[in-house]
Amino acid sequence: MRMNRLAVTAVAVVAGLSLSACGGDDGATDTAAPSSPSATSAGTPTQSPSPEEDDSAGSTAPEEGPTDEGSTGRESGGTGKPERCHTDDLTIKASDATIGDDPTKAVAVELRNTSDRSCSIRGFAGVNLLSSEGAIPAKRRDQKDDGTTLKPGEPTFFGIFYQGNDSGGSGVKIKGLVVTPPDETKSVTLKWPGEPSLPITENPETTVEIGPMGSIGQGG
Repeated sequence: MRMNRLAVTAVAVVAGLSLSACGGDDGATDTAAPSSPSATSAGTPTQSPSPEEDDSAGSTAPEEGPTDEGSTGRESGGTGKPERCHTDDLTIKASDATIGDDPTKAVAVELRNTSDRSCSIRGFAGVNLLSSEGAIPAKRRDQKDDGTTLKPGEPTFFGIFYQGNDSGGSGVKIKGLVVTPPDETKSVTLKWPGEPSLPITENPETTVEIGPMGSIGQGG
């Protein structure tokens, strides 16, 4: 009889343990869903409270100002100095600048900054005279140029110097002028304002020279 009671008791204990294990699984399953929001809400203050997130979002607008100012910095290469003048920043034209009967003829080329920003320009432009004999490249004079900054609307000038055709013959006829600003690859073709021809020589390009930026005043 005692053994039967022990057996019944053992069965009851086993059944209780069995029910307890099942209840634990159900409990874990039931608590798993709420545990995720709970963990999220608990983690939220650790990462960043919502007011700070609002402040962080609000700080984006003030940062747009420096970004715009930064674009100016990018234009100036990030050095605080104006970026060089590009061909599209400039209006280029040429005019005769010969003084009296000077045997050395001159043409003044104006480069005017028509952009809305300041830009720097320095050195020599690329110059080719278009002639009946083909393109005649101009040779650089031995002059130095420290460079200049052109504010919006400001010009600078450089000179083209050549010998006139006094031979009485037709010479080398000039059809036009091609100018490429310093350090640029885009050119502008202009009407030639100087004498209509150059003397015929073995090397006509040696009779055409150019000065650096600022090497001549405003032409006529």
